[in-house]
Parts: sequence; structure tokens; C-alpha cells
Amino acid sequence: MPTQRQVLDAIGVDCDYDAAAARLHIPPGQAYLIATGLPADGSDTSSPDETLRRPGAMRGSTQHLVYQRPRTSDPIQKSLVHEWIRGRAESDPQMVSAARSRGAEPGQTGDTDDTDVCDVLTRQHDTVTALMQQLKAIPGVTKGGSEVHQSRRKSIVDMMTVELSRHETAEQEHLWPAVRDLLAGGGQILEQALEQEQEGKDSLVALGKTEPSQERFDELVEELEKRLRRHVAFEDKVLLAVRDSMAEEDRRAIGERILRAEQHAPTRSHPHAPGQAAATVTAAAASAAPLDKARDGLGDRQAERPGRAEEEPYSHTEEV
Repeated sequence: MPTQRQVLDAIGVDCDYDAAAARLHIPPGQAYLIATGLPADGSDTSSPDETLRRPGAMRGSTQHLVYQRPRTSDPIQKSLVHEWIRGRAESDPQMVSAARSRGAEPGQTGDTDDTDVCDVLTRQHDTVTALMQQLKAIPGVTKGGSEVHQSRRKSIVDMMTVELSRHETAEQEHLWPAVRDLLAGGGQILEQALEQEQEGKDSLVALGKTEPSQERFDELVEELEKRLRRHVAFEDKVLLAVRDSMAEEDRRAIGERILRAEQHAPTRSHPHAPGQAAATVTAAAASAAPLDKARDGLGDRQAERPGRAEEEPYSHTEEV
């Protein structure tokens, strides 16, 4: 058994009893008892002042030297567990069927019958945010993502392109003109909104021209996320002001017009579309939307495989 001097030398000025005990091959609590003459579990009746005068004494509780926390491990981090879960899932027909029928479309939140423009646009923001979260959860090529992962990411980006193209076109037709006329500084708000939307459009156009196997694709995703986060935060503040300043019936009327406009809006980002509001955008959308629908009708658009890879069949009715 080590002597008091050996223990005191081993713990050093930091009183590291765990390290000293490991070197001396004794329990930490025993090392404390040898050094101080006091039990580490606090059962001694010495006063605090008397305790601290003893060589090797520690301030605060010493019970951790006796009651060591058991070492724990997280089995979820083990590849063997991943393989076991994957094997069980792949051997379950219902789970396989569910996996094949599930895409990346986010579930609906809130009252979908509510046409208040603030609620309509907030639901759409939630949809795009959920798609971005799914996109970020899939590893890109810079993080070792496979070809399947890259194909899924490409599909989700195209889904976001559809959502944002419709959303922003309808906003430029119906929301921003109302904001310009309603809110103090509305003209400046409109300019800022259109500038941010153009930045997002530029990112989407660049992503559409970039293969997910390129590192640039991952960089553009990061860029798009930052721009979307900034724009959604900006627009949420605008919607709060709209809710406070506009009558409910007017908000519902604008919401209904936005929902109708989205049914006939372009489904692709057009980099040279006018960054204006109202009539000019309406005319541009009327000419671009049929072309987009014709291109969509040719098939093989990534958004039609909602978040699935090209080699992954997608069907709501497929049975295994």
C-alpha cells in the first residue's frame, strides 16, 4: 500500500486523485483516505476548516471519488447495431412498403382551410424549411454521400424550386403591392424583399445547373440555406406587421388570390424574370407557366421523385 507521501506526490498541486489512483493501482477513495486521513464519502465529522487544513484535502464534495459513475456506451453509434436495424427493417414487408411510399413531402401543419395571407404564407415557409432540413440531413459529396444520397438531394432541391417559384411569383403579384401601400416604408420593404428573393432565385438556378456529385453543389446548398433563413425571418416580421395593420377580411382576400395565383405560376426559377410586383410579374408568369408545364410533362423531373433517388421506385400503392 502506498504511503501518504507517495499519494501526495502523485496527486500534485491539482489534487487529481483519479490520475494518482490509476498510477498507484488503488481506488480514488482509498487514495484520498491515505492522503488526508478522512473518508471520501463524507462520513467524518471534522469541520470544513479543519478538513481544508489537511494536506491533500479538496474543496467541495469528494463523494465522486467513492461512488464512481458507471461507464456507459451508446449502442446507436455502433455500426453493428445499424446493420442489425437495417436487416430487421428490410425483412419487414410493411416497413419496406412504407419506406417506398414515403417521399420528402412535409406533412401539412395548421388549418389548411385558413386563407388568411399570414397563415397561408407561414405554412409555405414551414414547407420549404422542412425540405431544407431534410436536404441538410442527407450527406453531400463533401461529407461522403453516396450516389443515392446525391440523387435524393437533387430531387429535394427541385422540390424546393417548385415550391419557391410558385410562392414568390404569387407574393410579387399580390403581397408586396399591398405591403407597399399599407405599411410605413412599404416601398423600401418591397425593394428589400425582391432583392432577397432574387438572391434565392440565383442560388436555385445555379443548383439546377450543378451536378450533386460536385463539391460546388454542397456549397450552393449552404448558400441557399443562409439566404432562405434570412428571407423567412424578414418576411415573418413583415407578416406580423400586416396582421396588425390589415383587416381580417382583406388578409383572407389576399390569401385566396395567392392560392389561386400559385395554381398557374411557373414551376421553375427564371433568372431573368422581372424583379417587380403586380402586373409585370403577372404577365411574365402567364407566359412562363405554360412552358414550364410543358417541360414538366416531358417527365423525368427530379421533383416527381419527391426526395427519392433515381434507382428508388416511388409509389403510393406498391405492395411488397
